[in-house]
Amino acid sequence: MRALLFWFASWLTLSAAGQRIASYSPGATQTLVDLGCAEEIVMATRWCPLPKDHPAARDADVFLPDLERLLKTKPDLVILPRMANPLWAEKCAKAGLRTIVLTPEARDSVVKDFRLLGEATGRTTEAARMATELTRRPAAQAKTIIVVWDGVMAGPESYLAEPLAAAGWKSALPQGSWLKFDWELLASTKPEAVLWIQNGPKDGPIGLYAEKVAEMKGLPSIRSLPCVVKERIYQTNNRSNWLPGSGLNKIHDDLLRLREQVGP
Repeated sequence: MRALLFWFASWLTLSAAGQRIASYSPGATQTLVDLGCAEEIVMATRWCPLPKDHPAARDADVFLPDLERLLKTKPDLVILPRMANPLWAEKCAKAGLRTIVLTPEARDSVVKDFRLLGEATGRTTEAARMATELTRRPAAQAKTIIVVWDGVMAGPESYLAEPLAAAGWKSALPQGSWLKFDWELLASTKPEAVLWIQNGPKDGPIGLYAEKVAEMKGLPSIRSLPCVVKERIYQTNNRSNWLPGSGLNKIHDDLLRLREQVGP
């Protein structure tokens, strides 16, 4: 009986591995790479973090989906982002493709995505390790921070809540996932630090945002905030590490150093 169970478990792993994957989510693509599935990806978006010489087609577009183009890559697993049109997911499924839509936005959505992708690819152990890393907690009390990205601020119900908490941070916003950036709202929350994320071709370290410090010191409603007076205004570059995927584990050390820099 034990031998039969071992054979069945091995068969499940082998049946999931070696498949052909089409990923419409850059964050999921990063997770797939870190799970060891890079060679199985046959289609991805132009923003997906794959090497330039990777053979995958780069024309997956969730906003302008093309079933004929997708079928040419002969995938047997299609991964769609959480904001994908349900009709497109249904169309993929009706074409006989195993289709996964990532978890709706929540503070634990990325952990759930890890498990979902781990099960789909037969890499549950690796996925569990990723989830454990993302949900670790430091002993120090959490400091408040406002993370600004593309004109919106990450709240306590956004997917960034877990990686922030893992490094001793929490959103200064009282509620919500993503809120439109507003100087008055920022001033009312009195964050202990502000971090601006800039999109770019490469991921980068967190550093002082001198230009933004100067700008904020010139705003009457902002300049007296402790984070401005103490120049705790930072920026970082994002290619994929800040997207909802395993890249979030790669920013842990930078966030932790920032937390230590702010102090107890």
